[in-house]
Amino acid sequence: MELLKKYIEDINKDLYLDDFNLKEVQMRLPARKHFWVARLIEAKIKRNTLFAKKKKLKKDLVKKVIEDSPVRINQTAAETAAERYDSVVNINNSIKEQDTIIEYLEKVEKILSTMHWEVKNIVDINRMEQL
Repeated sequence: MELLKKYIEDINKDLYLDDFNLKEVQMRLPARKHFWVARLIEAKIKRNTLFAKKKKLKKDLVKKVIEDSPVRINQTAAETAAERYDSVVNINNSIKEQDTIIEYLEKVEKILSTMHWEVKNIVDINRMEQL
């Protein structure tokens, strides 16, 4: 969750608006959106990698459980036993964390997609105040 905390801090900086940095934020917005979409894609790739790693590990553990069992057990029982190994539990936790990061970044992407309207509204308000 450290990565999520870092992302939250960084995004707070990107979303900060005031009268003095309005033009700068407006000019940087496409680049920042690209940056966060790239983080989203990286998170999805990492999630897919974790799923592949889990699948391979679970396959190896099921094979090990079947071989090490003093009695004959079926595939389903071996898969259930493999799910309880610490290494599989850790991967499952990492997958859940990646899911949370992906959900957050998808929402950030939506916010950044509509942020140009927020900037436009602020510019319009400033113009009306100057009249």
